[in-house]
Amino acid sequence: MKKIEIGTDISAEEKIKTLEEELGKLVAPEKYDEFVKMLEEFQSATGDKVAENLKAAFEEKFFNSEKYPDASEIEFLRSILPDNFYISNNKLANEMIKDFVNKGNRELVVMKTPKMGEVVTYNSLTYEGENISITGRHEFTAYDRTVHNAVCSLFVAGNDVISPSMVYRTMNGMSESEYISPQAIKTITNSLDKSRFMRLKINFTKEAQARNLNIEEAEKEDYLLNATKVKVKSGGITLEAYKINKIPMLYQYAQHTKQILSVPLKLLDTKKATRNTEEIIPIKEYLVRRIEIMKYTKGMSNKILYETIFEEVGIENPSRDKSFDLRKGIKAILELWKNEKYIKDFEEYKEKNSFKGIKIVY
Repeated sequence: MKKIEIGTDISAEEKIKTLEEELGKLVAPEKYDEFVKMLEEFQSATGDKVAENLKAAFEEKFFNSEKYPDASEIEFLRSILPDNFYISNNKLANEMIKDFVNKGNRELVVMKTPKMGEVVTYNSLTYEGENISITGRHEFTAYDRTVHNAVCSLFVAGNDVISPSMVYRTMNGMSESEYISPQAIKTITNSLDKSRFMRLKINFTKEAQARNLNIEEAEKEDYLLNATKVKVKSGGITLEAYKINKIPMLYQYAQHTKQILSVPLKLLDTKKATRNTEEIIPIKEYLVRRIEIMKYTKGMSNKILYETIFEEVGIENPSRDKSFDLRKGIKAILELWKNEKYIKDFEEYKEKNSFKGIKIVY
């Protein structure tokens, strides 16, 4: 167990508070509610022995060997932080967050050619079974897509076993020493499990022909994330992680069609600008995607509508206060990227006396 240092020149109450904060960082997400209940039992107690008793109770409840009885299943986690963040940027990746799950076979027009006209792919995203229990939204959301892109970035960097904390750090350009809340880990875990139970089918036969791709099979089916839960040891702590069994199919498809964007991972470190919320995180990815397309696509508009950004993260008709907060966060991120020389400048523009969107100068 991690050694926790507590100063001797502070009060008992301060000792307890310090210990609670440190222990909270070590609790697995599925045990966090139980941990909070345990803390409540100690709140009314006083005296210098409380911290010692709290630590003992924590070890008994959360580091009992019965939780991980089969030591042969435990692997040591080797974490390789990616240099780049990879984004699958094709029609399927962009459309699958829009009421796509369990909607049968969906046709997507991916390109047009003089010879073939409209080139169509056939795609479906379904849950494997009816008895899957996943907390939260069952749709594949923009947040889930960012999680998935983070997994792919880690896999490409050489990680075949990943933890939720590795995924969260990759999504946000964080260092390995930065703290991640148990709630954030729980959200990532839920998203990973959601992808593990989803089956993705892609038939891009016509697209392969139109692009003259030299591949044996243009019909693919697999779990969106083909991964197995495993137990790993990291920093002396045993926790759950995911062993990636195969390259994620969505990423592989984007590889075939050369539709992958790559940006330095440090670009996603925007904590100096705004907090990383479940809305801001996919907004960051969306902004990066739009800016990268602007930079490398001739004739592309440099305007991004606020309405489009909000819809991308599932926010419809936000209140005035909500809209203001999101716009404030977006502008803070762009100001940071301006200072870091990723973009030259940006400006907010109006239509009919209301803020409509932002213009990017790149």
